[in-house]
Amino acid sequence: MITSCHFLGSSSHGNCLLVRSTTGNFLIDAGLTGRQIVLRLPNFGITIGDIGAVFITHEHADHSQGLRGLHKYGHIRHFANRSTAEAIERKLERTFQWDYFQTGTALTYGEFEVETFSIPHDAADPVGYIFRSRDGGKSLCWMTDLGYIPQKVREHVAHSDILVLEANYDNGMLENDMKRPLAIKARIRSRFGHLSNESAFDLVARTENPSWQKIFLAHLSRDCNDSRLLTSLFGPAMLQRYNITVIDPEDTSIPVSYCCV
Repeated sequence: MITSCHFLGSSSHGNCLLVRSTTGNFLIDAGLTGRQIVLRLPNFGITIGDIGAVFITHEHADHSQGLRGLHKYGHIRHFANRSTAEAIERKLERTFQWDYFQTGTALTYGEFEVETFSIPHDAADPVGYIFRSRDGGKSLCWMTDLGYIPQKVREHVAHSDILVLEANYDNGMLENDMKRPLAIKARIRSRFGHLSNESAFDLVARTENPSWQKIFLAHLSRDCNDSRLLTSLFGPAMLQRYNITVIDPEDTSIPVSYCCV
């Protein structure tokens, strides 16, 4: 069963979650450099030798660039669908040993049954994951990098205990951002872009009888979001009801962790 999870990084500059379980440890995404991943793991009492696998959601650099540096650690298994794997190999100009899966199917990793589901994003074949242990304990859903939430996805993620949900940008801050061209703003807002604060709130507020015991609002833009805006939007009652934690991309002084037992 999952014993704890720890954010090594969560922002547009790099996303990586360490999941520890009674039978081993694995990563979801590797968006930091391999060197940074290796350096940060000891903060949680383990080393790279204790990592058994990495599950990749899609090929964008802030989710996959660390594979280049992790390539030399031959004991780590790499899980991805074939389209994502091929896109990563083209970008990094090297080949990897992959454990392929077909999006929409379940796979087995150790004690875990891992559900995969398609999400709308401008990548080759982006996915979300739900990890459920056959030994019991809390289930974990990872769902970031999607432009909107289709009804099937909404239904799919309602029955996980821990939800990692993207809240990438505030509409007003994105509109007023002078660094991004209009085309980039349109891409972020599109149905294959990123999830706004309001869309994340809508999912949480409108889902009937969810199983969520813990929600992380993650993948915040450093330029176009503010953790205080999310805290205000969700409000004290909802923050308490779902034990919501906002992962502040600007505050990396204290690693965000959650004990699952």
